[in-house]
Amino acid sequence: MVEKRGSGASFRATNRRVSKCCQTIPGLILSVPAFTGFRRFSALLLMYPPAKMDVMNRFPLFLSLIFAAFLIAGADGCSSDPNVEGAKLDLRNQDYDRALGNLETALENNPQNAEAYELKGRVLSEKAFATQDQDEHIAAINEMLEAFERAVEYDPTYQESVTNALRFAFANEFQRGIQAFNRGRNDDSEFVVAARYFNTAGVIQPDSSGAFVNEAYAYMNGGQPENAVEPFENALEAGDTEPETYRFLAQLYQTSDRSDEAVALLEKGASMYPDNVDIQTELLNAYQITGQIDKALDRYKAAVDRDPENALFRYNFGSLLIQVGQYGEALAQLEQAVVIDPEYSSAFYNIGAAHINQAVDVNAEISDLDDNLRANRDAMSSEEVEAAEAAIDAKVEERRMHFQAAIQPLETAKSLFEASGEDVGDVCRALYQSYAQTNQTDKAQSVAACAGYEDN
Repeated sequence: MVEKRGSGASFRATNRRVSKCCQTIPGLILSVPAFTGFRRFSALLLMYPPAKMDVMNRFPLFLSLIFAAFLIAGADGCSSDPNVEGAKLDLRNQDYDRALGNLETALENNPQNAEAYELKGRVLSEKAFATQDQDEHIAAINEMLEAFERAVEYDPTYQESVTNALRFAFANEFQRGIQAFNRGRNDDSEFVVAARYFNTAGVIQPDSSGAFVNEAYAYMNGGQPENAVEPFENALEAGDTEPETYRFLAQLYQTSDRSDEAVALLEKGASMYPDNVDIQTELLNAYQITGQIDKALDRYKAAVDRDPENALFRYNFGSLLIQVGQYGEALAQLEQAVVIDPEYSSAFYNIGAAHINQAVDVNAEISDLDDNLRANRDAMSSEEVEAAEAAIDAKVEERRMHFQAAIQPLETAKSLFEASGEDVGDVCRALYQSYAQTNQTDKAQSVAACAGYEDN
């Protein structure tokens, strides 16, 4: 076995009948900009740390109407109810509590007074946006919504004025969310404030996916990703089709032990955006997490068939094939990837990893053959023993050849990683093992330091 054995240990190359010569090399897989370093062939999760996400592109188009006073003008003709008339005067004087008192009296006298309910909604809207305390503001918005609902229920002719008033309220609520979100750049607690405003905007206009998406982003930026799940779901239900919504919600599902839901969501997103590499990559990671490697292989084979000059597709397909032990096809894909992109460092590394993993598999065969020979030697003829030893020798040579084949692509990977300033620790460890197993002790010593094996 090639390994460091404490202080003063030296390395050595084994030649035959050694069952623990080597270790499987973790290959790179599913490369996207968010990945750093090397990854094992196991369930991968792409989690994007909360960033200062820009919500400006999520503005509803009608925000430009925010100052259009006619939206909240309502129906201010003369009323037969003196309490309603008094409330109108109170509203003009911005005496909201007195106006609400008059309207309550009107509604006590006539519980189905649609005019009183419509005016109550407008009073509550103005009061809400004159209130800075967020809890009181949201409570007023909820009362406003109830009043407007009753107005339309009792008199459908109020639908147009109520719709206009709700648009005005939505625009102002969304604006409050934007302002709080921007304050969050200097105070993270403001992101949660923004999330609540965006949530209320979504309550006002349930078909506005932008409000829910920005609520989710605000929670993620505020360090509360668990609270972002429902708003992302609401956004999709409201008709959001942005690729990022699928990606972020799928990631949140995965961290909440809802991997099957993540797969279903990403499959839908992938069908909508077949050329979106990030969604396709997320889906393949989700397949791995749920153990659906066959689906991932089928998807990448189709991608390679569709776009054979895409180095990333070939790289990921080859890396998945390594995971399932299909080394010949894996090498064919990875070698084609580096033909397409001669500076594809990760692909060169995985070519080396494929050869080393083959050497590991051969080593397991050597161990079985050696164990069988040891257990049965006394009952075997000299010819049988000689044949068994010859078989072991052949496997030892096969193992050496795999290690030898790993060296050139690993050396290329090391040079490319160094040129781009990336960590070369894993490459050095793979090279150290390959050099040692091919009796190139000087070269093994030359990478001992970067492999972390240099003697203390």
